[in-house]
Amino acid sequence: MVAQTSVQAPASDPNAGRYVISYVCGDAQIDGTAPLPPDGRPYNLGVSFASAKTGQPIANVQVRLRRHGRVLVEFNATGSRCLFSVPEASYRIEGTYQGAEQFAIVETGALTTQLRW
Repeated sequence: MVAQTSVQAPASDPNAGRYVISYVCGDAQIDGTAPLPPDGRPYNLGVSFASAKTGQPIANVQVRLRRHGRVLVEFNATGSRCLFSVPEASYRIEGTYQGAEQFAIVETGALTTQLRW
């Protein structure tokens, strides 16, 4: 199952207008099969969720994407991997699974980030 969503978020520069953040979540195979976002920009940030003990994929993770401390998008990941199409920058990806939070600070272009519980 693949879920795809686009949300508008204010740009950090008030004169820059607004940009659209697109994301898609699914299983580990979404890299090659994910449809492009509505604006046609490629996915340039990726994260997967796994068990620290077994390495098995984990779904139903509450995900937040932050920039400069502000939540840009928050959703429940229906699959074990999510891809984002975002403006070039560094972001904090947070995941909460069974009450425990993990996070990573990532730059655009990083498609192999993994959060483990």
